[in-house]
Amino acid sequence: MEAVKRVQLVRRALSMGFSLAGLVRILQVRDNGGAPCKQVRALAATKLAQIDRQPEDLTTMRQHLSELLAAWDDRLQLTPAGERAGLLEMLSGPVKPLARKGFKR
Repeated sequence: MEAVKRVQLVRRALSMGFSLAGLVRILQVRDNGGAPCKQVRALAATKLAQIDRQPEDLTTMRQHLSELLAAWDDRLQLTPAGERAGLLEMLSGPVKPLARKGFKR
């Protein structure tokens, strides 16, 4: 029965965002008679901070993807049919809109 409880504890902790490596360290302390409560709390606080940053990170990523798609659209319009536009190569540098005569965004 202890094994079932342990598995349930690990599954619940993983579902809350704890890492397996972090859980191993905590459970080792606990299994050796220690009280890792402050470590558990610190891990949870770190996870919460990561979650709090996600909306900002997603907003930034959305903006970058939007700019990338616009640059790709420009590149595709200038690329003759059947030729490579080099879209993936554009991922390695900053996204720069292409200048063309008479083109307005």
